[in-house]
Amino acid sequence: MSAAVDLELLTDPVATLSGDGWEADVVVSDLNRRLQVLEYQGPDLAGLVEGLRREAEERDYGKVFLKAMPLERPALEAAGMTAEATIWGYFRKADAVVMSLFLDHSRLRQPFAEEEAEILQAVTGRPREPKPRELPAGYSEAAAIEADAAELAALYDTVFASYPFPITRPDYLIGTMRSHVVYRIIRDDCGEVVAAASAEMSVDEGHAEITDFATRPDQRGHGLALRLLVGLEGEMAARKIGGLHTIARARSYGMNRVFFNRGWEMTGTLVNNCHIAGRLENMHVWCAGGNGRARQA
Repeated sequence: MSAAVDLELLTDPVATLSGDGWEADVVVSDLNRRLQVLEYQGPDLAGLVEGLRREAEERDYGKVFLKAMPLERPALEAAGMTAEATIWGYFRKADAVVMSLFLDHSRLRQPFAEEEAEILQAVTGRPREPKPRELPAGYSEAAAIEADAAELAALYDTVFASYPFPITRPDYLIGTMRSHVVYRIIRDDCGEVVAAASAEMSVDEGHAEITDFATRPDQRGHGLALRLLVGLEGEMAARKIGGLHTIARARSYGMNRVFFNRGWEMTGTLVNNCHIAGRLENMHVWCAGGNGRARQA
């Protein structure tokens, strides 16, 4: 399994853990109170899970998660992990299963589950509307360049009270632009950046996560997120990257509706996975190119 993230760009530390028959590189996140496994190897999957458990317990973290090949799922489940979602085409020739280990029972509590179910029902209860609207007069859309980084960071700082990655830092945005991320932005008729999104690419695996959607509050209602999604889909197709997925806040009607509109399929929910907008939240996983495949892990 290969990591798409440039480790030098992360603000959270990356630790290498190892034991007899396994090794793993993990992101250590105090904000999210979790270990995120970027890469692992070795035949001893039970030993891997036990080593991750010990590390998380020492740090008083509530969750560990990794993306596994489907054939590894039974061994990981036997070691105590739970399958939360499937990511279609994550590996060039195979799907990935998001496997999670919950160490803190409170991490499994979902106080907004009923509300989230109602939101999802509302999202899928209307016909899809896949065609984006025309931009308002005077607005423009383009791929972001390094000179846009300060304005892009300011937009993210305005929209998000907290975020799993340091997208409010211009240097972080520039570094990711140079390595593996494509950003798209929309400017209003005054030339200000009012909406943005990105594609975090793993070129070797032919896969990308569509993410970092943000629209300035006073600009919502123009369908800007759907336009950005269509633009990023086109850019990924031009780069021959066909496996696309996203994670969307379960309490966000708008973002889940955007992906449903484009024909994406929901394949699971990551419980209390990300500290975003000031708290830990559930995240729905959506994948492009379903063609009638199963919705859940």
